[in-house]
Amino acid sequence: MSSAAQTGEPSLREIRRLDAIRRWRVLDTAPECFEQIAAVAARIFDVPFAVVTVVDSEHIWFKAHHGLDIDSIPRNPGLCSSVVETSEPLILPDARLDPAALPNPLVAGEFGLRFYAGAPLTTSDGYDIGTLAVFDQCTRDVTTDEQAILTDLAGVVVREFEVRYAARVEVLAEQQETELERAKVANLDAALGTHGTIGQAMGIIMAQRGHPSEVAFDALRQVSQKCNTKVAEVARRLVEDFDARARTRTRA
Repeated sequence: MSSAAQTGEPSLREIRRLDAIRRWRVLDTAPECFEQIAAVAARIFDVPFAVVTVVDSEHIWFKAHHGLDIDSIPRNPGLCSSVVETSEPLILPDARLDPAALPNPLVAGEFGLRFYAGAPLTTSDGYDIGTLAVFDQCTRDVTTDEQAILTDLAGVVVREFEVRYAARVEVLAEQQETELERAKVANLDAALGTHGTIGQAMGIIMAQRGHPSEVAFDALRQVSQKCNTKVAEVARRLVEDFDARARTRTRA
């Protein structure tokens, strides 16, 4: 037994697994698509109950529950917790015959769970964040093909989590890019106020945009040919025109 287990402290892997749950924000994900997957799993296995769970530090949260109305149960002693801890599917044709399953309230209590089959939800970076599980109040066996199907459906659940995570990352990147552009505009406004000069604009191009003086002078010459207005406006147009041409070259 590890020192972490002896002291009741979570292992490093468990800490990172919980961090993955927070990072992926799976507890905040809308349940609609997962309800459909749970319903499909129940139909394939011909059982009345199926769940998509997230195994947190103290609770097993039901992201989807087909056939029963339970939002969460304590993590220990939980069958889904055992799946996460072993990183392997758990198949119990009759849970009453498994000593580790007997303390589970769904097995020992009024619900009378007998059959259980659960597959881990393993993220692309290797963390088991929960399970896809089907169960029944009657005993039954599972074929090799059925176990493979359960694992494949668990992979579909993970891909749904990944799609939503990627979408959040993309939105965040767009927000950061927008903020960066706003900061550039604010810096330009500050530099090119009522006392703005051509020299300040060229300084922005050379210092902030990282281009040599000849590039700045060439930009000045081209802008000067296009407009005939006060110095501050020429300076502003100089930087804006330079940035526009830089974006065009990047796209090309």
